[in-house]
Amino acid sequence: MKQWVQNHKLGLIAAVVVLLFAGLLISLLREGDTPSGVNTEKLIQFDGSELAEQRDGKLVWHLTADKILVDPDTGKVYFVKPKGIFIAEDGTELTITADQGIVDRKDKVIEIKAPLDAVTDRGDSLQTDGSVYYNMDTREITGGKVMIKRADSVELSADTFATDAALDKVSLTGHARITKGE
Repeated sequence: MKQWVQNHKLGLIAAVVVLLFAGLLISLLREGDTPSGVNTEKLIQFDGSELAEQRDGKLVWHLTADKILVDPDTGKVYFVKPKGIFIAEDGTELTITADQGIVDRKDKVIEIKAPLDAVTDRGDSLQTDGSVYYNMDTREITGGKVMIKRADSVELSADTFATDAALDKVSLTGHARITKGE
């Protein structure tokens, strides 16, 4: 047996590497298909759907996704690969893309989970390690540790934040820092 293992050592190593790669690939591909931490047995699925809200005839927010799953018991809507557009009162649009998101109509909150990419149509960006939360009543966006980079070279960072969709009215808490670039 030892002799056989020594003669086929390279082949065995290659087989193990291929199996590990296949397992990793399968887990990565499955990860984006369903929301994490959710019992998917009772969910109703829609492919390529969208949700939107208007006030006084104006679009306030618009969400699209590769897949939308609705929990009929809780009323929560789970998004896979969501793209959210949030419109500030001045018309500035903040576009947030991520792997997962949740709309909770009962609590009137949209949660977009990290990792995420958030950019305004003016070139400002928001980076955070955690989820961001959009309050449907106040139109305020909140979250944890943040770095906001504005097109005018101003950078804002803090442990927590609250802002509007234009990233203009920003409240920073904990280790807050504002720097002006060159």
